[in-house]
Amino acid sequence: MTGVRLRHLTFTGPSVDPAELRFEDGLNIIFGASNTGKSFSSKAILFMLGAIKSLPETEEIAAYEAAWLGLTLPGGRNITLYRSTRGGHFKLHEGLISSAGPDDGIPLRGQHESKRTDTVSYLLLEAMGLAGKQIVRDGNGEKDTLSIRLLSPYAVVSEEDIIAEKSPVLASGVPAERTFEQNLFKLLLTGIDDAATVTVPKPSDRKVAKAAKIELVDELIAQLDIELGEDAADEEEIEDQLERLDKSAEGLLDQLREAQSELDRLVGQRRSAMDRGRELQERADELGVTLERFAKLQAVYTSDLQRLQSIEEGGFVLVAIAGMDCPVCGAPPEAQRHNHAADAIEMAHKAAVAEARKIEIEQRELAQTIASLQAEGRGLGRTIGQLAEEIEKLDKQINDARPREISARQSYEAYASARVEAQKVADLYQRRAKLVARRAELESGPTKREGDALVIGPDSTTAFRFGETVKTVLAAWHFPDADKVQFDLATNDITIGGKRRAANGKGVRAILHAAFNVAIIVYCIDNELPHPGFLVLDTPLLTYREPLKSKHGELSEDEAALKATSLAEHFYRHLAGLKDEVQFVVIENSDPPAAVQSLARIETFTGLEGNGRFGLLARRA
Repeated sequence: MTGVRLRHLTFTGPSVDPAELRFEDGLNIIFGASNTGKSFSSKAILFMLGAIKSLPETEEIAAYEAAWLGLTLPGGRNITLYRSTRGGHFKLHEGLISSAGPDDGIPLRGQHESKRTDTVSYLLLEAMGLAGKQIVRDGNGEKDTLSIRLLSPYAVVSEEDIIAEKSPVLASGVPAERTFEQNLFKLLLTGIDDAATVTVPKPSDRKVAKAAKIELVDELIAQLDIELGEDAADEEEIEDQLERLDKSAEGLLDQLREAQSELDRLVGQRRSAMDRGRELQERADELGVTLERFAKLQAVYTSDLQRLQSIEEGGFVLVAIAGMDCPVCGAPPEAQRHNHAADAIEMAHKAAVAEARKIEIEQRELAQTIASLQAEGRGLGRTIGQLAEEIEKLDKQINDARPREISARQSYEAYASARVEAQKVADLYQRRAKLVARRAELESGPTKREGDALVIGPDSTTAFRFGETVKTVLAAWHFPDADKVQFDLATNDITIGGKRRAANGKGVRAILHAAFNVAIIVYCIDNELPHPGFLVLDTPLLTYREPLKSKHGELSEDEAALKATSLAEHFYRHLAGLKDEVQFVVIENSDPPAAVQSLARIETFTGLEGNGRFGLLARRA
C-alpha cells in the first residue's frame, strides 16, 4: 500500500453523542443538502492533518471539544490522531479509537519543523514517502522542506479551489509562491526533489553583503592609516631606507659571528684549562694524603725493627751463656735450673732475625714508593703552575675579545632594530595596497545573479506525458473532446482544443480540476512514485447542480452540455476501479447515479430533522 488511508473522522464532546464519519478503501461519497457539514468535513480533514490551524467557526462545533482522525499507514499500522477542536498540538494513539485517557498517547507537534521528527507533518510525509524532500522556492535556489500543509492541495481539494480559475498547480494564487508550487508539481511527477540545487544569495542580499564588505575594508584601511601616522615616510622612501640599511649591514653579521666565535673559543679553552687544573689539584691532594699515610707506616717499620733488634741481642746473650757457670752466683751448668730450654731461646732468636730482615725489605720498597710519589707531586705542582699561567693569559685574551664582540653585537642590533621598524612600515603599506585592491575588486564585482537561470517545474517531456494521463482520465470519464486535452506548461493548466480551463464555466472547471488531481495519482501509480494515498474532492460534479437550488446559479452553455452526458456515472466508476491503489472521498450536493451506488460507501446528509442523518454534527437546540 502506498500512502495513507482515512478510516474515521470523529468529534466528541462532554454532553453530546460522538459524531462519526467512516471511510473505506476505494470510493467514498458524501452527499446531501447544503449547510449540513459536507464542506466542513473536508476542512476538518485538513485540520486533523495539520494543514490548517483552526476549524471553521460554526454553531454546531461549539458542543465538541475533541476531534479524532483514524488512519491506516503502510504496513497495515492503524493509528488515531487526536486534537482539540480549538487547535494546538496533537496526540498519537495506536489503533482506531475515539476516546482515551488524559495521559494516553504520544504528543506530536502541529507545526512542521524541518529538523524535527515529532510532528504530525513528518509522520504523514514519512508514511507517504515524501519526508525530508527539499523544494526550491526562488530563482536563487533557496529551498524549503516539504510539509503536509504545502502538499495538502494534492490530497484535499476544497470547493472554492476546484471551481477557481487559477491553475491547480498554482494553488495558493500568490505570485511569490509560483516557483515553489511548480517545483512541487515537478517533485510529484518525477520523485526527485531539489536537494542537489546550489543555493546562491539573492541580489538584494548580495548588495547588502557587498556594501558590508566594502565598509569593513574601509575600516581596515582607516586603521592602517592610523598605525602609519601622519608623519610616516611614504612607501618609496621606506623602500630606499631598507635598501640603504641592507647595504650598510653587509659584513656586520659576519663580524658578529667572527667575534662571537673567537670569544667562544677562548672561553672554551679557559674552561678546559680550569677543568684540567682541578683534576691535577685533586691528584696532588690525593698524593699528599698518601704520603702522610706512608710516613706513618715508615715510623711503624722503624719501631718494629728496634723491637726485633732487642729480641735478637737478648737471645744471643742467653744462648751464649747457656753452657757457662752462672755469672751471678757461680753455679756450675749442671746445678743451674732454667724455665726455658736453650734450644727454644735459639729458635726465638732466629725468628726475630728473620722478621727483621723482612721488615727491612718492605721498608726499602716503601722508601722507593714514597720517592716516586714525591717526584710525581713535584711534577704536578709544575703542571698546575703552568696551567695557572695559561688561564691568566686566556683571561687577558677574553677581556680583550669581549669589547669587540659587544661592539659588533651592538652594531648589528642597531641595524636589526632600524630594519624591523622600517619593515613594519613597509608591511603596513603592503597590507594597505592589498586592501585597496580588494576594495576595487569588490566595487567592480557584480550583484546580479550570473549564469543560467534555474529550470522551474517539470520538463516538457514529463509535462507531455502527464498531459496524456489527464487525457486518459477524461476519456475514462467520457468527457467530451477528451482527445483534445493537453497540459499547457505556460499556464500550468489543462486546455481543451487550445481553450484554457479558466475560460469554461464553473462546472467544467471543477471536473477538469478533479481530472488534474486524479491524473496526478494515476501518473504516480503508473510510474511507481510516492503519493498521498487518498484524495478528497469537494463538489467535482458541480455541473450536475440544480440551478434553482444551488448558490452557483444557472448553468453555462458548456455546463449544460456536460450535464447532458453520462460523465458522472463514468467518473464514479473510474474512481471505484482504482480501489486497490488509492482512496477517494467525493463530496457532492447531488445523488450519485443509482448504477454506481453499490461501488461506494455512501454517507447521506438529508438536512431534514427525523429523516436520516441530518448532517455531520448534531444541531444545537
